[in-house]
Amino acid sequence: MQQLEKEELEIERIGSISYKEFVENYVKPGKPVVFKKAFSSWNVKEPFDPAFFKKHFGTYTTTHKDKTYTMSEVLDITEKSTLENPAPYPMGFELRTQLPEFLSMLNPIHMNYAFPNWFRSKLIPKSRFGNDMQMYIGGIGNQYVLHKDLFHTDAWVTQLYGEKKFIAFPRDQEDLLYPENKGTRSPINYLKPDYEKYPKYRHATPLSVVLKAGETIYIPNGIWHTTVAPGHNISIVVEQLSRNNFHAWKKDIYDYGIKRGRIKGILQYGYATLIGLLFKAREIAGYKFN
Repeated sequence: MQQLEKEELEIERIGSISYKEFVENYVKPGKPVVFKKAFSSWNVKEPFDPAFFKKHFGTYTTTHKDKTYTMSEVLDITEKSTLENPAPYPMGFELRTQLPEFLSMLNPIHMNYAFPNWFRSKLIPKSRFGNDMQMYIGGIGNQYVLHKDLFHTDAWVTQLYGEKKFIAFPRDQEDLLYPENKGTRSPINYLKPDYEKYPKYRHATPLSVVLKAGETIYIPNGIWHTTVAPGHNISIVVEQLSRNNFHAWKKDIYDYGIKRGRIKGILQYGYATLIGLLFKAREIAGYKFN
């Protein structure tokens, strides 16, 4: 796989730290970090490899571009992916609706760090307004567009099998990435950047890490990032909403609503404001959003 000559700084890997240390050192400054052992909190009894998923969930189905695939078919297609003929991507399963039995094995899903998570409440519909919980399967040659997550959600990505390279950029470098598509996508191809067309990108300083099976990366809201797959891999993504990113989330809810009409924007802003008040009241009362 082609690699860039551009100098990259490595995203920090850490072991077990206290929740308070995590908030002070990574959440507040908006700094990505990799947990080497957060995966162990699930008390996994067998590897989450292709054989595991074929055995337990091989007949479960999902859709990609209006075509239905079984889990076994997705695993076979992505395993055969090549640089010249990469598999379709992303091919995934929504954990709560398509793989609830597997989701029940990932307990606690917050791994003792990704909480409070207001998305765990039933007040926000699944897969709406950033409330996503997905498992993605990919292969060599798969590359995701350089982007920042919709609605300013915090993202937690756990590598179940194989490896995946993550590349992120500090928040203050957004202007160097030529944002488009409502400010959430970049036209820059990380593997083959066009410096003549996008000269400011020369000054960007990527942060990168190859996430290994059993590791989890925390990607703070507003952080631009992309991924490159060096081989067959399986990962899950859980998005988080809390006091930390609520105001940015609420603004996005309004901005995306107003594009569909003034009334829509006002209603969505009112909805976001109301549930924010309810969540804060529940936290004060000791309610756990885990």
